[in-house]
Amino acid sequence: MTQNEREKQCACWLDSISFITSANKYRLLAAAKTAEGIYNMKETDISYIVGEKNAALISRAKKLQSPELVSEKLHTAKIRHTSCLERDFPARLRNIPDPPFGLFYRGELPKDTTPAVAIIGARKCSEYGYCMATRLAGELGKRGVNIISGMALGIDGIGQRAALDAGARSYAVLGCGADVVYPKSNMPLYERLVKEGGVMSEYPPGTAPKPMLFPPRNRIISALSDAVLVVEAREKSGTLITVDMALEQGREVFVVPGRCTDGLSAGCNRLLRQGASAVMCAEDVINDMGWDRLLPAAEAEKGKSVSSYIKELSPLAAAVCGLLDILPVTCDTIIMLLREQGFKESAAQISAELLGLELKGIIEREGGQYKLKDEIAIDK
Repeated sequence: MTQNEREKQCACWLDSISFITSANKYRLLAAAKTAEGIYNMKETDISYIVGEKNAALISRAKKLQSPELVSEKLHTAKIRHTSCLERDFPARLRNIPDPPFGLFYRGELPKDTTPAVAIIGARKCSEYGYCMATRLAGELGKRGVNIISGMALGIDGIGQRAALDAGARSYAVLGCGADVVYPKSNMPLYERLVKEGGVMSEYPPGTAPKPMLFPPRNRIISALSDAVLVVEAREKSGTLITVDMALEQGREVFVVPGRCTDGLSAGCNRLLRQGASAVMCAEDVINDMGWDRLLPAAEAEKGKSVSSYIKELSPLAAAVCGLLDILPVTCDTIIMLLREQGFKESAAQISAELLGLELKGIIEREGGQYKLKDEIAIDK
């Protein structure tokens, strides 16, 4: 075994000890100079540096498993580890307040040279939030931007799926072990991330998700990103913790505006009042970050545009399309609005027109309500 391999094993062993903070690991490293030096330190010396409780944890870990055994277990579980001592440790994490000592991960680590945006927001998002997260993540992904998030329900997972669907790389930072899927319903997303990006955690494998573990992981989400994009957030939201950490790290903060009366957008609108940049499309982020020359140009749409197609519809069908957007509305509302515009067709005729537009793939029906398809709403 080479000295470098031994050092890597000892760093992984140290990082596998639960309840020792990154700050204390860095203190030990500063004293011992190497990870192997930490492993060989006397308990009395460790106690002097990080206290008796941490010294006891380390002493117990020595008795339970060796660095070789820890590495073997990781290999069997198909989990890799990197630490601040390694070249592949993300450079974005090195100079932030309270940097992680190391990361356990599956898949890949994000490249430092690739622009990255964290897309975060409410777990119980609205249809508007769903559409905007899908649209923005997809547009950014198509331009080659990595999407970073926490694989949570709501905006996090929605944005990451859209990025992967767009052919982009996406990376999740978990508030549990890198081998633990939380929530369980995101297993398909987890498997895609492992193949098409990566999942990572500063917590040892097998660590169960606990509320106290999620706020600290947010600093890694923001640190791995050049900018943070908030899609929906309430006035008092965990999302705003990530925003605070991003600002402390010197990251740019972008926000999707929402209606003043919408509680899910109260936090977003408050951030706008405090100076965050408003975003309506991916180009807003790309231009403000100065990536327009760095990233490949957006591909031009092939064939006839949707707008041109809508112009060839009947006056009634075109009027219906003009009324609809990404948020669904009822048939009764559509009829009322058409009446206000002077259309006198019967409810049956309007329903038939809606069915025709649905069959043509221009609109879609959800729970008895109608909306433009997302890609058409974008072109509109």
